[in-house]
Amino acid sequence: MRSRLDLSEKVENKDRRFGAALEYYPARIVTGGRTRTALFTARQISEALERYDANQEDVPNPSMWERVKAWLAAR
Repeated sequence: MRSRLDLSEKVENKDRRFGAALEYYPARIVTGGRTRTALFTARQISEALERYDANQEDVPNPSMWERVKAWLAAR
């Protein structure tokens, strides 16, 4: 799995309306050869993490190369 959302890249909501989030976490979404940018709130990320905790069996296993890269990065 190559997907990654870097939480250090949060951006301020500059034209904030009442009830809107103060900041967002940007991510690039690639679908059908087209790249778009999406903005996620902290609450949406929290919900996604809860969903993962409840459904870990649905996540693909890392490839051998991904495991080697993770091992090298941890050293």
